[in-house]
Amino acid sequence: MRVPEFIKEVVWSFYPPRYHQLAEKPFTKSLYFMSKVLLIAFILAGILFVPRLFLLKDNIESELSKFDVFSLSGNVSQSSPVAIPRHNPWVVVDFNANLSMTKEIFVVDKDTIKYRFISPKSIPREQLKDWSANKPRVSGFLSALLIMMLPGIALLLFIRMWLKYFVMILVFGTFFFIIMELSRYRLRWKQMLNIAAHALTAIILVEVVSASITTVFLIPVMRFLGLNVYAVTTLAFAVLMVMGIVGYYIEDYRRKR
Repeated sequence: MRVPEFIKEVVWSFYPPRYHQLAEKPFTKSLYFMSKVLLIAFILAGILFVPRLFLLKDNIESELSKFDVFSLSGNVSQSSPVAIPRHNPWVVVDFNANLSMTKEIFVVDKDTIKYRFISPKSIPREQLKDWSANKPRVSGFLSALLIMMLPGIALLLFIRMWLKYFVMILVFGTFFFIIMELSRYRLRWKQMLNIAAHALTAIILVEVVSASITTVFLIPVMRFLGLNVYAVTTLAFAVLMVMGIVGYYIEDYRRKR
């Protein structure tokens, strides 16, 4: 059975002599490879994060118990119902009537807030005005709200992390390109960027999967795009790049013999 090209490329990313071949790929293909590695890392992190979702309601209720008093008040009036979007709305708000839920995700009416998670549920608006007195109902509503927001949060995190790793490829690839230009062992900029993109494979897997558990051992040193940059994985990335460059020249020497 033939090994899929992606699996083969992942294995090659951990074998320095193969960087001679990886360095010759079009840079767009290396970016596509990095994106697939990041997606797989996200899926693995999501699987590890699932058990926390079952504890989310209890965690929120526990945190709400830290408030002696938590009540909300406001004065709202409407001239006509609000529908977002206007056609086939997801959210409908009408404080002047009692509504039923059909295809909407959220319906706020005169007396209740209705929402659709797995099945339609509702909570009286009066209970949401006093969180400290209605912790079980409020925590259930907030946990469902957070879980429904997870796909959007995950997409935003994926984009931000992709940008982070793309910048790391550019910065480290350009840095090592300049260093090698000062020696007699020179590589083209595109080759160095390809090496950087594949050297990131292990770094992406470690950072993203660890994020679902803990990243303390990676030693955060700064933040970029709202994400941590870690001392341990940054140093490891530099070492893996050096190994990739050395592997390239070892294979190059072997081919010329």
